[in-house]
Amino acid sequence: MYVGSASVETFAVYFDVSGHPDDADVLSVAGFLAHTSQWALFEKRWKKVLAKFGVSSLHMKDFAHSTGEFKSWKNNEAQRRAFLSALIRVIQRTARHSFATSLYLTDYHAIDGVHNIRVVRSPFALAGCTVLQNARNWAKEKGIDVKTIRFVFEDGDADKTNFFQAAVNDLGITPVFMTKSQSPAFQAADLLAHEHRKANLKLVPDPGIYGMEDLRQPFQMLDTIPNGEGGSDWSTVGRPELEQTLRELWPRLGLTFRG
Repeated sequence: MYVGSASVETFAVYFDVSGHPDDADVLSVAGFLAHTSQWALFEKRWKKVLAKFGVSSLHMKDFAHSTGEFKSWKNNEAQRRAFLSALIRVIQRTARHSFATSLYLTDYHAIDGVHNIRVVRSPFALAGCTVLQNARNWAKEKGIDVKTIRFVFEDGDADKTNFFQAAVNDLGITPVFMTKSQSPAFQAADLLAHEHRKANLKLVPDPGIYGMEDLRQPFQMLDTIPNGEGGSDWSTVGRPELEQTLRELWPRLGLTFRG
């Protein structure tokens, strides 16, 4: 059991977002939790890998489309695989736990079209609060005081204010916002959010027909990092989960949900 005082942060979990709330497919929020001392070692190891491959940072949008610093890597699959594998090995040595949630935006938009839920809970707020809830449950199971965990999100995401209010009001958690340049841990979170979103984009049209071996190698490697029993902390939010959340939430807000 880890014991920490309310005034001393022992752990930090960094989250990032993949996708946009106005997209028609999937919005994913994901990140990693580690002891603060481990994050210091992580930064040194992460930067060493970046230097070895001659890049300053990992931005999955640039990497995925072979733009920016990765322009010359286009079609060089051996280089690309080696790079991500080396970075994921750094995460594997650092992270104590991982959290990821993918919100199916088609379901969200369908419900929003009837109930106008976005003014109360945006896609980012719902997905962000889901990973926070999972992290809080993990801490409780491990006997860790949630007050010793610093919950950090990359600044600048759409609907930040709506998410912040939901986190404080629904969960009693006050998230911290930092720019991506302030910690390479956001680059690791960006990688997991991207891969979780990619996996769910593949699964949504044909659920139930894919196994782990059918998904991308980086996703399979990331799955080796603890993520809850049966992968429970790598979750998805579709219509059933949305309707259940709204049935529980709406009365507390003085509203009526008729799903």
